[in-house]
Amino acid sequence: MLVIDTFENPPAAQKLLDAIRQQTTLPVRFVVNTHYHLDHVAGNGVFAAAGATILAQQNVRKWEHTENLKFFGDKITAEQRSSVESLGLPVVTYSQGVTLYLGANRAVVLRAMPGHTGGDTVAYDRESDIVFCGDLFWNHTLPNLIDASTKEWIETLDTLVKDYPSAVFVPGHGDNPGKADDVRAFRDYLWFLRESIRQAQAGGASGDAVVKAVLPQIKAKYGDWAFFSFAVPDIQRTDEELRGVKRLPQ
Repeated sequence: MLVIDTFENPPAAQKLLDAIRQQTTLPVRFVVNTHYHLDHVAGNGVFAAAGATILAQQNVRKWEHTENLKFFGDKITAEQRSSVESLGLPVVTYSQGVTLYLGANRAVVLRAMPGHTGGDTVAYDRESDIVFCGDLFWNHTLPNLIDASTKEWIETLDTLVKDYPSAVFVPGHGDNPGKADDVRAFRDYLWFLRESIRQAQAGGASGDAVVKAVLPQIKAKYGDWAFFSFAVPDIQRTDEELRGVKRLPQ
């Protein structure tokens, strides 16, 4: 068995493991963390204790205990800090990717691809033609862009559609898996966001004026997408990215 991501807390991860045990007694050999964000790695310890080897792109191991602290803000408590610093880390890392074999012939290909965090992995199961995208794909859902490089992200999404045209794409967020058209729709959101902000900047807008100019455009086109509360931070962070002042994990 191979598990993709381990949820945002140990009890949720235990429920996942219990659900797996209801289906099979096969051992969970591998866990793949698609990136370092807390809601994808906080159950690592549950699966490590069950015997799984945790794998991720090499930046996940570097950032998991440090970059996750920022999600609690300036008033982070000692308990919250301790919870982040005790997260189970990947024990096998890679730069570009690796192939895992489940049994004699079934191969799952892990590919490091840029965009959401700088340490993202997609996992492709050839046998079922399924791509597990982590947070590189949000299905009709506005994304978290706190660590994003949207230009590279758009290129990654174009590559996924080109390389896996018939696949089912499992998103990091969004109620349902998608097909290539859904990935293209998400790609188009990132492109529309960048272009709308670029036009506002070209017209002399900065700071809150960029939000004021772009938010109505985003609402008109994507107002029915989930997590619409991310619209304002998406604009602010992409504005910073395009102006070359955005902080990214190093």
